[in-house]
Amino acid sequence: MAVRIGVAGIRGRMGREIVALAANDASIIVVGGLSRDSGSDESATDGPALFPDAAALLPNIDVLIDFSAPEAAAAHAEVCAVAGVPFVCGTTGLDAAQMARLHAASRRVAVFHAANMSPALNAILAMLPALVRALDRYDVEIVETHHRHKVDAPSGTALALARAVSDARGAGFDAGLRHGRQGPSKRTATEIGIHAVRAGGNPGEHEVILAGDGEEIRLTHR
Repeated sequence: MAVRIGVAGIRGRMGREIVALAANDASIIVVGGLSRDSGSDESATDGPALFPDAAALLPNIDVLIDFSAPEAAAAHAEVCAVAGVPFVCGTTGLDAAQMARLHAASRRVAVFHAANMSPALNAILAMLPALVRALDRYDVEIVETHHRHKVDAPSGTALALARAVSDARGAGFDAGLRHGRQGPSKRTATEIGIHAVRAGGNPGEHEVILAGDGEEIRLTHR
């Protein structure tokens, strides 16, 4: 039996990709989606139906997949919790309060949230703590590159990588982050450098550098 999905952010980059992939998968039916400019157009002919809001879409689907915006994602999680519809969220840039709303929704309905849905990137997240612990005196720098249209910086993936490093060190997360560098400030031993590049159409590239005096390891995901 096919799974009926709805896509929040269906006209965005990830939304369009999900629709394209689902078109070649008989086990998935894209019932429709939500978009900031959808209005009340449920009869769009250039793709899946656009619904005016999540409440109108949820009765028709088995799961809502969200690649929208932080505030919208938090609101969608809450509506899914009320409707009893599982919620998959790949939206990044959520602040602490918005993440708390996702956690609250997860007490009522299944919620899956990840800053990056790539299996390979998640493999890096899984192995990174062991490398950090083995090389505990090495400097760590994270460089991420995305297309010019990406709004949040650093990316949610870069922050997830930094959190994996911080947790492995047993250190406070925010205290150790250094976003770029400017001026005559010496690097501290415990900081985690994060550098965001926004240019062109790059869909996403992340590199973690672990550097000692005589050698370095670079983990790069494209």
